[in-house]
Amino acid sequence: MMVSKSLILAGAALALFGASASAQSQSGKVFARYNKPLKSATLDLATGTITRGPAVNNRAATTVVDFNNNDLGGFVGVDTGGGFCEWFDAGVKGFAGNNSDLMNDVVFAYCSSMLVVGSGGPGGSVKLGFYEGYTVFGGAPTTGVAKFTLTGLPANSASSSFFGGFNCFFIRVFFGTLVSFCDGPIGYSWKFIDTGADGTLAGTWPFLSCVTSCSGAILQTDGQGMTDAIDEFCPPGTLRATFTFGTTSGSFTSMSMDVREVTDLSATANNFNASITPNADILDTSLSRPVDCQGVVGLVTADPDGGATVGGIWVARVTGHSTFGGPLRTLNAASMTVGTTGVHVPANGLNPPPGVGGRKLCVGFLLGPVAMVGVIGVPSERTYTQVIPKSLSLVCVGFCAQSVCVGPGGAKLSSASEGTSGTN
Repeated sequence: MMVSKSLILAGAALALFGASASAQSQSGKVFARYNKPLKSATLDLATGTITRGPAVNNRAATTVVDFNNNDLGGFVGVDTGGGFCEWFDAGVKGFAGNNSDLMNDVVFAYCSSMLVVGSGGPGGSVKLGFYEGYTVFGGAPTTGVAKFTLTGLPANSASSSFFGGFNCFFIRVFFGTLVSFCDGPIGYSWKFIDTGADGTLAGTWPFLSCVTSCSGAILQTDGQGMTDAIDEFCPPGTLRATFTFGTTSGSFTSMSMDVREVTDLSATANNFNASITPNADILDTSLSRPVDCQGVVGLVTADPDGGATVGGIWVARVTGHSTFGGPLRTLNAASMTVGTTGVHVPANGLNPPPGVGGRKLCVGFLLGPVAMVGVIGVPSERTYTQVIPKSLSLVCVGFCAQSVCVGPGGAKLSSASEGTSGTN
């Protein structure tokens, strides 16, 4: 059902707030105006480090905002705390046309009345959720993508409540690993897990954003498929209402949130050999498989270019050579080395290590031997696989791979493959 909440203004209504605070024992959502500047902070979930103010991050690749809902309307909203209530907002991701669908970080605004960690308090807390296929008006989350419980967030100088003093922040949260998040209808949730000093309402809550425009009428749909309505689940999993703070002041019943994902970067690969005296054993990477927007590695479709995509599987197959059209050379053993220089040596390669035949085509080995899966089909072939972790630091990394193959005739170097890792 759709319900509307009347406006409670700060300032002139402070007396009303005070009366409500002293007598309040019931649960329920309320909102108020906030007109002070927001502070900024950064949280890196990989290390747990919280940085006050904008943080500088050295990253191998760039990101793009593919869902933008930080048009703040000057209002904040709260509901019952202690994990009893959860709000869901819905929209459509993909307005920027970015196809990587690998979420790296989010930016949102929030407020907290909890005592800051540095003064002995718990700081702010919230549990965020992200979903594919979610629609408002009671739509169930079809695919849960990720949930993050954030604790110890920058908060207030004293233990207070929604009816007392609180501070508001813009925070950028970097995930420890990239999160596969498909374009299309999405939902994101805010679970009120802490409780303010009033003992009922949450101590940390979202800043509200405008839909269509901050002066627009309620229940319009904007260019990101958003309607100024929030699904309220109290307790979580039970839809209490779909509500809007419907007033003449604008359509701001939406929770602040930007979703940022890795900018598209095509993986490249080039299988090559020495130009004058080519190595006879052949390395091929065309069986490498990318990952789709749901994080599933392709089971059938291989990448004919042999590119290394983050989250995907890089596959290198080595085939022993034949002599004068005879049978292929049996590979008794082989090892794969992968370097991160991304640049191979001169056209005809370098002299091989002592006791090894062929030309050395790659230098700067860093990752070491790649795990060998086993013999494929015939004794003349060996295949190596490497799952590329979902890490922004592994996007746009050059590599060069070559194998040492042991069989009849001794140890010999194979041909090589070089390229640059990407998102697709």
